[in-house]
Amino acid sequence: MGSPLLSSTWATVGSSDTLTGLALLCLIVIIIVFTAQLEALITACRGLAAYRRKLLNARRKLEQDIATMLANAETINQTLPELEASVAALGDEYEQLAAQASEARKLHIREVVMSDIFVQQGDRPFLATVYRPEPDPDEPLAVLWQAGRDHVLYSADEKSAVRRFAQRYPAERGFVVGTVTPFAIPWTPLVAPKPAGSGTA
Repeated sequence: MGSPLLSSTWATVGSSDTLTGLALLCLIVIIIVFTAQLEALITACRGLAAYRRKLLNARRKLEQDIATMLANAETINQTLPELEASVAALGDEYEQLAAQASEARKLHIREVVMSDIFVQQGDRPFLATVYRPEPDPDEPLAVLWQAGRDHVLYSADEKSAVRRFAQRYPAERGFVVGTVTPFAIPWTPLVAPKPAGSGTA
């Protein structure tokens, strides 16, 4: 069953002569094709409108991203001089620390071993470098003994100091005693505080 319009149209075509019927039939086909094309065109227009909305949204987002990037770039440009100054300051500080470290590596701490606990009155300190070229295998200071360790002994004079070093570090136990010389203990005198109110006018 068709719609009333089609039924009426077919009835008209049937009651008309052949030429008129063909004309009406062509008109109906044209209307159907046009309707289909119109519907396809409307669908295409809707798709195009949706695509256009997507493009507009993408454009807005891109513009927002560009604005954000420009703002960030402006912030970086404003803070760049301060960052460069900080980097330069850090570089200067690093150079100072490197120089201090280089000087510190040049320092050599001299170890002097005081070998006497009780000192007789009138004795003076004498210094000698004592070596042990072949220390015991379990000696924890083997490397230091091989390089030589400075020792101080007290004695009345240099001759007795040489004898004391030879007795304390005998050669039969693998010790080698270097030159014995008088030793001056370094010290820094304390500066007495000035009484209050003293000074030059």
